[in-house]
Amino acid sequence: MRIPRDEYRKKVLPDLIKAHGSDPDRLVAVLMQAVRDGFATDVIPAANRLTVVDKNVERALTVLAVVQRDAGELDLAEGTLKELQQKLPKSLAAPVGLAMLAERRGDAATCERLLWQVLEQEPNHPDAVHGWLQMRHRTVGDDGYGAALEQLVALPGAWRGRLWQARYLVEKGDDAAAAAIYRDVLSQEAIEGDALLMASADLVQRQKHDLVAELIAPRFRSGRHHPHVGMALLHHHHQRRDFKAGEALLHRLFVDYGHVIGGELAPWTAEFDRMRLETLPKVAPPPPDAQIGLYRFDRPLWFAGYDDPQWLVPPKPAAHKHVMFFSLALDGSPQIPAGREEEIGRLTRSVPLWLAEQAWLSSPHRGTAVIPLAAHGGWAVMGRAWPEQQLVQQVPEAERKDTLLVTGQLHIDGEKRRIDLWVYDCATDQRVGHAAAEAAADKFGEALLQLMAELWPLLGGPQGHKPQVGDATFWHRYADGLAQHAALVVTQAGGMARERLFGERYITQWLQNAALSETRWQPGFWLLGSALGVLHQLGSKVPLEHARLVAEVFRQSPPNSAFARLGARLLRVCGLEALWQGRRDEVLAACGEDPNARAWIERCEKA
Repeated sequence: MRIPRDEYRKKVLPDLIKAHGSDPDRLVAVLMQAVRDGFATDVIPAANRLTVVDKNVERALTVLAVVQRDAGELDLAEGTLKELQQKLPKSLAAPVGLAMLAERRGDAATCERLLWQVLEQEPNHPDAVHGWLQMRHRTVGDDGYGAALEQLVALPGAWRGRLWQARYLVEKGDDAAAAAIYRDVLSQEAIEGDALLMASADLVQRQKHDLVAELIAPRFRSGRHHPHVGMALLHHHHQRRDFKAGEALLHRLFVDYGHVIGGELAPWTAEFDRMRLETLPKVAPPPPDAQIGLYRFDRPLWFAGYDDPQWLVPPKPAAHKHVMFFSLALDGSPQIPAGREEEIGRLTRSVPLWLAEQAWLSSPHRGTAVIPLAAHGGWAVMGRAWPEQQLVQQVPEAERKDTLLVTGQLHIDGEKRRIDLWVYDCATDQRVGHAAAEAAADKFGEALLQLMAELWPLLGGPQGHKPQVGDATFWHRYADGLAQHAALVVTQAGGMARERLFGERYITQWLQNAALSETRWQPGFWLLGSALGVLHQLGSKVPLEHARLVAEVFRQSPPNSAFARLGARLLRVCGLEALWQGRRDEVLAACGEDPNARAWIERCEKA
């Protein structure tokens, strides 16, 4: 997300502080990030509050001193650190903080003296080691830096200084001597985690791939060691163009750390996907007479991956109609900016997919989305709408009296998007209505809601209808997710090549974020589960990466809810079979007299 700095300071940062003001762990994270971003002055009151809510006195006063120091309140910072010395005389955080304060005031000698006193007590104190070496390097220069390292490693038990010495040797080109130090330090089990963190960053940054492969990769244990060791190894695999090892590691990191550093891990999906796709034969361009077919989604997309849960859609009256929503055609020959082709293509599919789902849920009719698919594989975007008379011929004659067709065009004018829809009654062989909406590209949800309001009366629904929950932003996000999930469904059905599917992790993350942004819309969670089920059938490991969220939603779902029932299928997909068994009887009992739901659950358990 990109946001103007001043807007972040005035709007976002205060909300973060308010949200985490009573959670000391989270509040510390917000405060330290604010300091790194240059907002120390803005968070002084919050840092003072931390000293009230945090039972860890050393941490609270240390963070307050850092905030005060970076805000330029040096005297206040000194007073806070002296208060820490009084309350905890043995705390090393106080002299380290006073040393950094002396450095800020330009008193290098005092800074160096205080840090050395700390090192004599604790030779592996990370801040003291870093600070003292930085000050000595500034004083003695490159020529004397090696001697300073020797002085540090001479302290009893000073293993952290040896890592700095190994870094120095690598920079000097003495890989053999550095490797000997790394082997010795990394062999000490008690400090392996800390040592791996520094060694991995040093060796990967300097592209010492043989040493990384020997010393780091075999020792790293996802879930036990610091995630940044794993991040360094991702860089290692990327630099060696080993996308198979990279993707395998990325999966483990998402399982163990995705809830913490998911944003840092996300870009690697595209990187390794790109490398994998480059190894495949190039796709031949479509021939001039390319054959285009129509792929029908006769049920809402969240049906896929669940083994046909008929109980999930409301029953329809005997006199209901079948409404077929066709993919939008482009109006004219719009100039689409480079890189926006995927976005425009998804938009042509998201509208019919969303309207078809809404028809199932909030109209008396069945909805079908019909999307063009090229015979050689891949989506097709039409340059003009299908002639309605031609589409009628594709509908069995016996069904025409109950079938409505909804076709449409998308007009692009810069960042503006205009959609026109026409309703065609196959029984009377004529158009019976028109709906239109216009909106900016980043506010397309407004157009979706306008189309629904105008279209529903033509389908026998109420005037001005709109969903009971969700705003325009949510529906834009959700409809975009439908268009992305459609690629998984078509791939599962064989309409696209499995090996060319890319970005599957982006799709599930998008759906997860959409579901969490409007938790009242339960189909959002069904859609996420559907994507996980389809990916599981495609042999993907991505569903396991969402186990933490799926488990929590399942725990919170009442036993008679749709999501609780879907757990019979979804929990197994996410490796949570035991969690299902723990609530199985409760969920089955809540099915009551619904034989369809009970039969579906039993069928899933036998599969």
